[in-house]
Amino acid sequence: MPDPELLGPWLRRFLIEYIVSERNLARNTRASYRDTFTLLLPFASQKLRKPVERLTVCDLTSGLVLKFLAHIEDDRGCSVQTRNQRLAAIRAFARFVGGRDPAHVEWCGHIRAIASKKSMPPPVGWLTRTEMEGMLAVPDRSSRRGRCEYALLLFLYNSGARVSEVTQLQVRDLTLDRDRGGHDLATLRGKGGKTRQCPLWPETERVLAEQIVGRTPEAPVFVSRLGNAFTRFGIYRLVERCAADVPALAGRKITPHVIRHTTACHLVLAGVDINTIRAWLGHVSISTTNIYAQIDLTLKANAVALCEVGPTRPRRRWKEDKDLMAFLRAL
Repeated sequence: MPDPELLGPWLRRFLIEYIVSERNLARNTRASYRDTFTLLLPFASQKLRKPVERLTVCDLTSGLVLKFLAHIEDDRGCSVQTRNQRLAAIRAFARFVGGRDPAHVEWCGHIRAIASKKSMPPPVGWLTRTEMEGMLAVPDRSSRRGRCEYALLLFLYNSGARVSEVTQLQVRDLTLDRDRGGHDLATLRGKGGKTRQCPLWPETERVLAEQIVGRTPEAPVFVSRLGNAFTRFGIYRLVERCAADVPALAGRKITPHVIRHTTACHLVLAGVDINTIRAWLGHVSISTTNIYAQIDLTLKANAVALCEVGPTRPRRRWKEDKDLMAFLRAL
């Protein structure tokens, strides 16, 4: 029977049994928690001069965790948001241990008492229509490789999909039924295994139909030069490379998530209601989507104009209304 004080068995139960079996959390959530402890355990081992396999639960004191969080910010150069994300994983582990072993309840309380740092949300970056069209014009569509890159960029813009949703997209997730009187749709699998359907533009349908010719239903829609499914890194590199060839985007950091923001902002500018945009992007809460209603200066200027206060114009006397008098005489 494993020692209840050792950290390793608890961590295995947390990542395998609790995260996967009990909570059924997303694969990316488990990967994020795993990455946190991949960084924390070597740090604790070095500070305590104890091998990782001999670390105990109580070795992770609140003071040591605070030093680790400072290391994340100061030495690794991570943001406050990343620091808080690492802390959230450690808190979740402490809650798991404390809820199953009364001997560790006090330790759990000390860990969960560590406060998150207040942080300002970063400004939402997005592209104008001209800038987005400039990126779409970069791939050389006379080559097969360029047509694939164009299709990927266009799908990102059309769907506002997350990178993980694009890498998981398979041929069977596409419904191309416009020619048979139906709708062209893409089924996306988002956070927590939730699915949603996104309508496709005719141009998107055309280029995707060309990409999937001769492929099996389980095959990926977007493949690299080696014939493998595009990875997250591959999509990031593609977006960065295309953005670097657009002079208007010089000096700006353009990522696939910026294109996701672009889709949302363009939907807002087109007058689409915010709840429809929430469903389009796969947000659980509409409060997440509300940020897009606040970022465009044109919308703000129009809102101010509607409630503009100015001097009241003097009203004309009814006798000076010649149209009204002609109307009365014609009766």
